[in-house]
Amino acid sequence: MAGTPDCYVKLNGILLSSIGLWPYQRKFQQSLFFILAIFFLVTQGFLQTGGLVAAWCDTPIFLESLAPVLISIMCVIKFINFIYNGHKMKELIDVLRRDWLELKDEFEIALLRKWSEDSRKNVLMYAGAVYGSMAPFMLGPLVPPLLRLIPKSLIEINPNLTMAKPLMFHVEYFIDINKYYYPLVIHSYFGTMTYITVVVAIDTMFMTYVQRACAIFNIVGYRLEKLVDDHDLDANLNPTLRDDASYKRMTECIIRHSKAIQYAQLIESANSTSFLLQLGLNMITISFTGFQAATKLNRPDEAFRYASFTCAQTFHLFFESWPAQRLVDESTRLTEYTIKTSWYKTSFRSRKLFQLLIMKSMEPCQLTAGGVYILNLENFSAVVKTSMSYFTVLCSTT
Repeated sequence: MAGTPDCYVKLNGILLSSIGLWPYQRKFQQSLFFILAIFFLVTQGFLQTGGLVAAWCDTPIFLESLAPVLISIMCVIKFINFIYNGHKMKELIDVLRRDWLELKDEFEIALLRKWSEDSRKNVLMYAGAVYGSMAPFMLGPLVPPLLRLIPKSLIEINPNLTMAKPLMFHVEYFIDINKYYYPLVIHSYFGTMTYITVVVAIDTMFMTYVQRACAIFNIVGYRLEKLVDDHDLDANLNPTLRDDASYKRMTECIIRHSKAIQYAQLIESANSTSFLLQLGLNMITISFTGFQAATKLNRPDEAFRYASFTCAQTFHLFFESWPAQRLVDESTRLTEYTIKTSWYKTSFRSRKLFQLLIMKSMEPCQLTAGGVYILNLENFSAVVKTSMSYFTVLCSTT
């Protein structure tokens, strides 16, 4: 399996299969996991929203409940978008797997393997970071039972801490937590893991799509560098079309470049609207979770939970901007490859294609959020600054 497309997207397949969105899993298994994902997404969202509405008149509790609800909405948007654009998502995966069959040159296969390996490492890094950042938030309900296990002879612990019944989100105005505490805790763990898995599975698949597009731009650049034989000093500038090898290679580069652009446009089409909605929610969430961390400094455990939440949301936004930035870099780097090519040894008809490719590569291949926001690192820093401004305003009102 090593060196095959299934090897490099295996983790993506496992993550998407766990929520019933992997297009190649068996129908029964897909339906089962999809129904379970829907159940936990809906019930968790219902409980969170109910707790938020019930706390309308209690401003501190309302603000504390708002961030988890916004994050849940963002996850649901990702989930619905992946389902709605399921045919596009499958087409993107099909093309990704088909590349391995179309490429014959060993160096080109090595380039695709390098990008695929890099993609797999990023998937592991992102999954570890997101699941790890949620660990402090999920440990809250476990603290009182763990404290009760510590012998009183060893350390004196405040009884209020050991008898507390904390939840990961507020529902105490909505449901009697003393009566349903343990079912609520168990459900909240399954629900939270479902929401996290939705984020990790869909975001890492998006990154894998973008990495594939970058790889193809890289392969086109390699083909441009090897367009003509530098050791051949006898250049025929006006050969017949049948004997014009450089023209044929240049045509292949143009076709491959066009397919890479079409692939990037398909990524854009499948995710653009979802990114726009997520962007707005992300800015608000970063502000509110940062605000909660700042207002709970007298309770370090909760402050740390919300601070990790803020870092996770910032990292989430970065992770969507960084692959898009790499796509911009690789698509515009083709102009560098054309400079390295001995274009003066190609035929006159090949040079016309050179001009066409240079003009096309000067326009960066960009991914946007609804066509109004370009995903790149420059705009990422601007969004973070704006979120911090909202955070400052919130802190000044307390």
